[in-house]
Amino acid sequence: MDNVHIRIKDLRERCGYTQEYVGKKLDISQQAYSNYEKNKRALPARHAYLLAQLYHVSTDYILGLETEPLETMFPDAEYVRNVSFRKMVNSLMRLDEKQRNSVYSYLNFLHHKK
Repeated sequence: MDNVHIRIKDLRERCGYTQEYVGKKLDISQQAYSNYEKNKRALPARHAYLLAQLYHVSTDYILGLETEPLETMFPDAEYVRNVSFRKMVNSLMRLDEKQRNSVYSYLNFLHHKK
């Protein structure tokens, strides 16, 4: 659990989030969040949980108990800023079958384009 500050900074940077954005998600200031990344303050359990949701990883990964960031499904976590998995699924369910197939084909195209 010694490298929590390194993990959360790495996750934030990989997602392209600012400290201010993550601080808002935790309902704290940018400076308070910065103290976590600088290892000046311990990360409380409630913030570890919220960060795990934000980054779609387990709390065990955040805390350094797992070496790989295994993805975890959080239905209400934001997968794209301000859009949760639950919202995406609800939107898809409102489409007719042809539209859903088109969305799936496009996602498949994007996935294989990597």
